Amino acid sequence: MKTREVKMRGTPIAVIGVRTVVGGLILSAACLVVSSVARAHVSYSGRDFGSYSGLSLGSKTITNQAVTGNYGWADAADGILGDSHRGRAFRLHLDNAALVSLTVSANPSATTNSLGGLIPAFSIYSGLAALAPLPPSQTTNAASPDHDVGVASEAWRTWWVQQNVDPTATDPGSTDGSWNALGDWKIGGDGDLPGDFTQLSSFIYKGSAVDTNATGTVTGSFALSAGDYTIFIGGNDIANKTAGTAHSPHGISATLSVTPTPVLSIAPKVFVAWPSGTSTNWVLESALATDSTHWTSVTNVPVTVDGQLGVVVDSRATQHYFRFRYAP
Repeated sequence: MKTREVKMRGTPIAVIGVRTVVGGLILSAACLVVSSVARAHVSYSGRDFGSYSGLSLGSKTITNQAVTGNYGWADAADGILGDSHRGRAFRLHLDNAALVSLTVSANPSATTNSLGGLIPAFSIYSGLAALAPLPPSQTTNAASPDHDVGVASEAWRTWWVQQNVDPTATDPGSTDGSWNALGDWKIGGDGDLPGDFTQLSSFIYKGSAVDTNATGTVTGSFALSAGDYTIFIGGNDIANKTAGTAHSPHGISATLSVTPTPVLSIAPKVFVAWPSGTSTNWVLESALATDSTHWTSVTNVPVTVDGQLGVVVDSRATQHYFRFRYAP
């Protein structure tokens, strides 16, 4: 039996040839084993952090997920688009603006076969991949979730290469997929019309966080407006791309927390000041009218603003007049 490896559209295929002698005749058979990982679709199954109002505290932890390999994020951050299947997509929704924090750690017990040692990194984007029910197909192909090697995705990847790498490129060959860990990107499904980028799912880059010291944990915080978001988590060990565990699952533990954004209250104020060196015998008084017979002392504690002494009063109060009265 002989085995050789070939590539088709970026997908590893093992071609196994079998020769069997039966009654003097040689029978040949071939078995194609296609890697399901490279053809996997972007989904959020089991990876939904939930929906938050953004007006109160919220948190969720997911510990039963793994990424394929330990290099996906780094590969997608090297200036050449990376394979989205080497990361894991998580989602969340905000009804209002909020501060979102995410901590990702290596978790060897995430699944029954996951490894430890993940060097985690993640990017957060505004936007979601295609969700069921999928929109009607614009081609002869049935509609499908988004994936890197669909014709529509490859058309966009070719355009990206022309814009960023080689203006004469006619295919996406220099890219590994659609994922851009440090910028905006698009991806489509089988039903999307190639070349019509408006049909593709768009991911607008909002920020990222990276474990650069191989501690196994990374945390990032982002002030986000209301909307839907995708978080792609992957590994930051680019050397793992050629290691024996490049296709092995690496376990993840991820905790997301939502904190309301601080609300500022700005009240109109008036600064009533007097010349420096003024004798302490002068008393600041206020009244509702200049001819009032009832003037009261202003008890606000004097402060110094730009080197000048005075008191700060609330200008939203009823109209007041101020005067200095000398009290020997």
